[in-house]
Amino acid sequence: MSYLVQLVLILLLTKLGAHLSNVLNFPSVIGELLVGVIAGPAVLHILVGTTFIQYFSEIGVIVLMFIAGLEGDLHLLMKFWKPALTVAVLGVIFPTITAASLCALVFGFKWTTAIFIGLILSATSVSISVQVLKEMGRLNTKEGAIILGAAVADDIICVILLGICVAFFGSGASSNQPVWLMISTKLLFFVAMLVLGRWFVPPFMSFFSKLNTSENIATGAVILCFGFAAIAVALGMSDVLGAYFAGIALSETKFKETLTEKIEPIGYSIFIPVFFVSIGLNITFKGLQNDLVFIISLIVIAIIGKQIGGALGAKMFQLNWNESNVVGAGMISRGEMALVVANVALGAKLIDQNHYTAMILVTVVTTIIAPLILKFFIQRQTAPKKIRSDSINEVKV
Repeated sequence: MSYLVQLVLILLLTKLGAHLSNVLNFPSVIGELLVGVIAGPAVLHILVGTTFIQYFSEIGVIVLMFIAGLEGDLHLLMKFWKPALTVAVLGVIFPTITAASLCALVFGFKWTTAIFIGLILSATSVSISVQVLKEMGRLNTKEGAIILGAAVADDIICVILLGICVAFFGSGASSNQPVWLMISTKLLFFVAMLVLGRWFVPPFMSFFSKLNTSENIATGAVILCFGFAAIAVALGMSDVLGAYFAGIALSETKFKETLTEKIEPIGYSIFIPVFFVSIGLNITFKGLQNDLVFIISLIVIAIIGKQIGGALGAKMFQLNWNESNVVGAGMISRGEMALVVANVALGAKLIDQNHYTAMILVTVVTTIIAPLILKFFIQRQTAPKKIRSDSINEVKV
């Protein structure tokens, strides 16, 4: 099947799937994910993962998180940095310790492998949570701000722990890098994001806005999006983290509203649907019965661990239980970050191919379930409470 036919099928099926989800009162992303499962190797085998789909999906998740940053509120994120950090730490501790203990004490894994499996479950990806929050008008609420801030902190914690684990337990050249150097490059990334976001982005966009070309403002923003993503990768961080910071930096400029109108059609019309489908394409039911108990146990831990950790972290800062549960549910989705950790674990020979496949399945299932749980807790709240960053007094931080 040619890449053009693949793209036609993905775009057609995802829009139909999203429409059906909306009709059934589910988040549209559920329909898009299930398109990947049903049309992929797990069921009909119409679509398979290809290099083309891989590249498009990578661009899709980068653009999605760039849009999340662009629509975010930096002052709101800074206001809630304490609860966000607390949610992130507890959201890492609960699933990691629980999963590692289960794998080592019940299923007989070596502790090195068990720790890495726990670390895979600690990774949070809010790409899909962002989609649900956007659909339900909750992205710029205190819960949305805490979820986004916690996801950033979660990513940092996970990457640092990943580097330490590979350095101490891994095999191959990747484990030869000193721990201090790994941590230093991560810290350098945040320094670079701060410096570039504050002193480079505004003059760069001002320069681009004066060019006598078509769509120069949107092009400048896309350059920054992928440029920041490339810097993140070069410094050992997730590319989506770089894109998110690029969006945050641009949200502080006068071009924010213009860019939102320009970038969203680019992402949601072509790249983002491919990303959601690609997650479903990773599912396969071959040999599932051999690891069924193991997979179900990890799925339960992955969901409950993040839900409890995130909700307790939010509750410590005087959010009510409904708001706290929204935060916890927003941290459940694993997505691309867990896949990155799983790939590193496989490359470092800390898990084998069979358990790698099991972890992919756990990641995809939790990612599919997460929007349903998030929407359930959002609907339990009485009404949306969209807030401005200059009028936040509800939470003591």
